[in-house]
Amino acid sequence: MKLIKQLCASIFMAAIAVSTVIASEQPVAIDVVNNANIKNFAAHNNVVFSAAQPTDEQFKQLSQAKVKHVINLRAADEQDWDEGALVNSLGMNYHAIEIAGAQDVNIDNAKRLASLLEELKGESVVVHCASSNRVGALMAISAHQQGADIESAIETGKQWGMASLEPVVRKVMSCLLYTSDA
Repeated sequence: MKLIKQLCASIFMAAIAVSTVIASEQPVAIDVVNNANIKNFAAHNNVVFSAAQPTDEQFKQLSQAKVKHVINLRAADEQDWDEGALVNSLGMNYHAIEIAGAQDVNIDNAKRLASLLEELKGESVVVHCASSNRVGALMAISAHQQGADIESAIETGKQWGMASLEPVVRKVMSCLLYTSDA
């Protein structure tokens, strides 16, 4: 009986600890994010989202929705304002991986994005570029690197916003096949 009481007390303490951790993690207010009307916005689960470039007001709404991180894939010379300063001033964390164009859609940058998303796992994050095309391209390459066949990886990329970069992604994935067969 003493063992059962100890077990019950342990389970109760574990439940309290878990509920405290869960309670401290504030979920993203999806309705607020959806009302922001961010172009090409897509939810990939309850905490990871992709989008085209948000406006200042949309960043404010993301902050109000409890998004914790913003990953910008645009090159610095594409923007004439300091997105990082705005994002940080709103209480979110800013991360940048500069993808200046098709030449930067490659395995190394796909790995960088996948690694950052893994590092932020469980925390809310919005990944964006100008249109979400680069976001989808890197996610397609990442899916292929993780074992998805080319067509499945392409579909994953499209779900993340890939459009005109599909031929570039197919070429990168074909090179992967060629080098892995050698």
